[in-house]
Amino acid sequence: MPTGFPPALLALRAGIVGLVLFALGGFLTTSALARTAAPHRPGHVYLMRGLFNVFSLGMDDLAAKLQKVGVKAEAVSYTSWSSLADSITADFRAGKREPIILMGHSYGADTTISLARKLNQNRIPVALIVNFDPTEPDQVPPNVRRIINFYVPTDWGRPVEPGKKFRGRLSNLDESGKHDHFEIDKADELHRKAIAAVLQAVGRGAPRVKRPAQHEQISEAPVQ
Repeated sequence: MPTGFPPALLALRAGIVGLVLFALGGFLTTSALARTAAPHRPGHVYLMRGLFNVFSLGMDDLAAKLQKVGVKAEAVSYTSWSSLADSITADFRAGKREPIILMGHSYGADTTISLARKLNQNRIPVALIVNFDPTEPDQVPPNVRRIINFYVPTDWGRPVEPGKKFRGRLSNLDESGKHDHFEIDKADELHRKAIAAVLQAVGRGAPRVKRPAQHEQISEAPVQ
């Protein structure tokens, strides 16, 4: 049946329709990928490796897992804790007020509290600390809202203690018989608990309500 259009014009129209359909398909595919990708969440997690920066690579694995759920995370050497505190302080003063979360293994776990104590000098809050077998931890300062401490007392691990003005939530979780000092930072079940605590911390929208300190001494408990 005659169309009334020259063949060249028909070919051009078909090409334009094809380009529109291709572009629309790409847009729909991109939109679908955007819906399935992890949403960006507020907060920044700093994970401190232990001695020589090589014995705590579970911190790198945990950082990657946190990034997959949309939380910014980076693993660094425990020796950088003081300069890191300075950087966090500068960001805070510049108006970047996302929840600050600290994690560490071994010496790195010790320095999470040292870092928090330095931030406390500038009245900067720490939403959460998750430690894996600290060896000589200092007392927890009052700017920390919650601290979870996985430790193995039969090795080098130690429980953490609250400072005099601490009013947050403290949990010492004894992992004896399940993990040792050199692999506790790599334990998948502890990673899951840590991630659950992070998601809870960054999801808080209500202002903090002061309450009596909660200090838990338990062998194992789900992170709530």
